[in-house]
Amino acid sequence: MNTLERIKQLLYERRWSVYKLSKLSGVSQSTLSNMFNRNNDPSISTLEDICGAFGITLSQFFADEGELVALNKEQVEMLEKWSTLSSEQKSALLKLLK
Repeated sequence: MNTLERIKQLLYERRWSVYKLSKLSGVSQSTLSNMFNRNNDPSISTLEDICGAFGITLSQFFADEGELVALNKEQVEMLEKWSTLSSEQKSALLKLLK
């Protein structure tokens, strides 16, 4: 299942509209609509916002149904620190990593 199919699946499971996802995620409705209509995968930052609205992590988003993802101590620490960063800090860090 690709990224857009997974988002659609989560929308269906929750009986959410794209409008509701937009409001809960902070991602504009036009961005979400363009993403679906043009079959464009979201950026990591956008996907993070979407996952936040769904109440799941990126790891859970990409895990197969029922699959648990084990993280090592270092990964857990990184995710905890990541969650405390502002949007600007996250963008700067992503640019640095690229």
